[in-house]
Amino acid sequence: MGEEIKREEALKLIEELGASAFDRLRANEPQLAKPELERAIDLTRTAGVERIEIVLKTYLAQAEKMMGNVAEAAASFEQVIERASREEFLDLAILARVFLAELLKEKGDYTRARHHFEHAYNCASFLKDAVSMELSAANLGSVSFSLGHLEQACGWFKTAVDLYEQRSQDNGGSLSIWLGSLGLTMSELGQFNKAVEFYEKAYALASSQDDLLTMSICRGSIGNVCFEQKDYDGALSAYEEARQLAGKVNDQRREGIWLGNVGIAMSRNGDQEGAILKLSEALTLARSLDDKQSMAAHLDSLGDCSKAKGDLDQSRQYYEEAIALARLVSDRLGERIYLSNMARLKRDCGELSPAFEYFAEAVDLFDEQRGFIKADDLKTSFADRGQELYRDVIATCLDMGKRVEALEFVGRAKSRALLDLLSNSPIDVADLGVTGSADLDGSLKTLIAREADLRAQIAQLERLFWQGDGPSPGVGHYRGVQISQEDTRKLYGEWRDVLNQLKRKHPNYASLVSSTTLKYSEIQALWREGQLKEDTCVIEFFLPGDYLLVAAAVSDKLRPEQDGVTLEEPLTHLLMGESELNALREDVQTFLEMSSTEGWEVPLSLCKRLYNRLLAPVIEKLPAGITRLILVPHGVLYHLPFSALHDGKGYLCQRFSVGYVPTLSLIPILAGGLPTGVRANRSDGEAAEKTTGSYLVSAISDYSKTREGGMIFSSRLRSSAGLEDLAYTMEEAKSIANLGKNVAQGAILLTNEEVKQSLPVMFGEYEVVHFAGHAIFNHDEPLASGLVLSDGSILSAAAILEGNALRTSKGRLLVLSACQTGVNVVTEGGEILGLARALMYAGMPNLVLSLWEVADRSTSELMQDFHQSLLAGWQAGKGSIADALRQAQLKAIAEKQPIHAWAPFIHFGID
Repeated sequence: MGEEIKREEALKLIEELGASAFDRLRANEPQLAKPELERAIDLTRTAGVERIEIVLKTYLAQAEKMMGNVAEAAASFEQVIERASREEFLDLAILARVFLAELLKEKGDYTRARHHFEHAYNCASFLKDAVSMELSAANLGSVSFSLGHLEQACGWFKTAVDLYEQRSQDNGGSLSIWLGSLGLTMSELGQFNKAVEFYEKAYALASSQDDLLTMSICRGSIGNVCFEQKDYDGALSAYEEARQLAGKVNDQRREGIWLGNVGIAMSRNGDQEGAILKLSEALTLARSLDDKQSMAAHLDSLGDCSKAKGDLDQSRQYYEEAIALARLVSDRLGERIYLSNMARLKRDCGELSPAFEYFAEAVDLFDEQRGFIKADDLKTSFADRGQELYRDVIATCLDMGKRVEALEFVGRAKSRALLDLLSNSPIDVADLGVTGSADLDGSLKTLIAREADLRAQIAQLERLFWQGDGPSPGVGHYRGVQISQEDTRKLYGEWRDVLNQLKRKHPNYASLVSSTTLKYSEIQALWREGQLKEDTCVIEFFLPGDYLLVAAAVSDKLRPEQDGVTLEEPLTHLLMGESELNALREDVQTFLEMSSTEGWEVPLSLCKRLYNRLLAPVIEKLPAGITRLILVPHGVLYHLPFSALHDGKGYLCQRFSVGYVPTLSLIPILAGGLPTGVRANRSDGEAAEKTTGSYLVSAISDYSKTREGGMIFSSRLRSSAGLEDLAYTMEEAKSIANLGKNVAQGAILLTNEEVKQSLPVMFGEYEVVHFAGHAIFNHDEPLASGLVLSDGSILSAAAILEGNALRTSKGRLLVLSACQTGVNVVTEGGEILGLARALMYAGMPNLVLSLWEVADRSTSELMQDFHQSLLAGWQAGKGSIADALRQAQLKAIAEKQPIHAWAPFIHFGID
């Protein structure tokens, strides 16, 4: 009897220890879980419960893995697998194999990982364990993809999708991942893109109606897509078919265009003689029709062919004729292209001065054409088209030693859609319907109704594919979720088209202005006019395909000297060479992967290499007294937390406070501290209201409503798991609200359901707004990114930008204590598309955002430290937002926290 009581007591203690250890693993505290697991394992031997012992040993191995003891973990998993198999606990053997295979996959040992995943899949199949089969199949797809076995990867991902559908359970998170992975694999296999898909559908319809001209246009358009993708054979075939179709309906002009395109494709394939014959034939046809615009295009292409053959003088003559014809018929687009080609010819001949002049003319034309575009999305896409031109003119400036001009062209190279957005009063299409339906014309009524319908469809799509019912042990609680992989791009694209049509009918549309970027003299004036402090240095990055330019500017009073002479130009650093640039890109990618993964520590050597390549050549020349850096990143550098770069003595944030802006030309607007609309309506002499430091704190910890009833939103979009609660957000929010009440001019705390109803209403009444909760980032459609409210609805970038869901005239700072709120899609033209763009448009001149998924607990601590430093600085009359973030990061560094915990939060703004 006594032995039985002891066994029951042991089992109870085992259960308590096991539950506690599992919770610690979920909280990413493996060092605390390990002794509890070891004690529980000792008790299992006394109690004689082998199955429980094997389970505990599996999680003990997982704890070793999380602590970085990879070899010990792998050996332990192997032992568990051997014993579980011997004791015929096949389900436990599967669990251990999957854990071991994941470890091997993370190490890059894909061959052994594949072996264990295959074994796990076969065992699961024997046990008819569909869930484990699905997980193993998907992992096999991932491993196969990493090995470059794309067809196998495709097959395994399809298997995972099929297994999910056979189970018919509401586990949409996994299905979204498998479908996304399948899509990625199909893309790597060279499947049709969206444009070709649309053209094929249009072609099929035109074919059924015997509309040869439309068929010609569609087939030629497919050729253009192939040409853009450098599929010159495909382009050649499509152009030939398009030419023949145009010939059948006797459309000589279009037949000549496609004939000329045939020549261009042949030229790209290296057949210059054949290309010249086709282009000459097309030129003759254009001349017979007196089609000067087509004549100019064919002459320009002949110039390309002559250049490829090495006949540079003949090439020059063709380009000159093309430029003259384009000017004769006012073909500004063609003129820009032909000027660019002439400039490149001159540069290749070593004639840098005339090359610069031609480039400058071409850039002026490009900016002129950009200025006529008012629609936000069209500005962005058009800016992307000019990046090669800007890359070449900036390189020419650097070759000539024109550092000032290079910096000015960098500013012009970057898309100005956000700058234009913040420089104009907002246009609200809702104004168009206020006069009553009787006063509206039919087309406007139709557009208003269509916009409302599309907005309703978007609201339906703005739901989440939850990523399972919680993280695996060791992942921790993250303030982020994964967005549905449904293709919303088409719907958002149509909605933007309708919005643009409505905006064009708005009376204020014609008055929208296209902003200009700052010249170097105006950049220098930022310090003289007090828009930047004397201790501030601005650093601009430009990273096109074949070089990196870094340019730094400081106040006139602090200009550095070289050989005893004060420098009148910006400090510059140029990184060139394919090997150097590839090494930089690889280092950036490695840094982002490692820093954003909890449990991985970024090697100091990597932080040092990035510092040396990106910053050292200009930082080391800065004068004494610089304590603040304002960075203007470009491309992938937007995702890099520069504060975590290391100069060999310390991290960058240990020397400087760091802020980001999308363009230097935005600084005068941000310095005004006023939001869009309010700024435009103030008189020049009217000052902004004095900041009082009032706080609005909103926090969502309870996401239980997203888990109720396994909501089904559509046949493809489901959620059974929902979002997990965030244990530390309420502690964070209460602490910050108390700080606001005690130190600032009052604070209001909104929690859970209150946030949805009150945040949009109260947003504009407070200087500081803090949000803690889940957030999403949608790479495919950045406007769908946003903050997740307690019921699972999304306060999206689209709602803020176009629906005026948030607007402030008092705001000074918005802090988003949530995942990936600082991640944006960055276009080739340097435009940022995402939540940051929308929130700046809402009127917030300063944002604190995150670059990757952030752990709930560490985020809570860092946010409390940040606000404490911020309010202390404001009380002393000398603090800034950037300084407060720096102080919070310094404390985290002093506490030995990893980069993953303290580096993701960045400051957008200049305060």
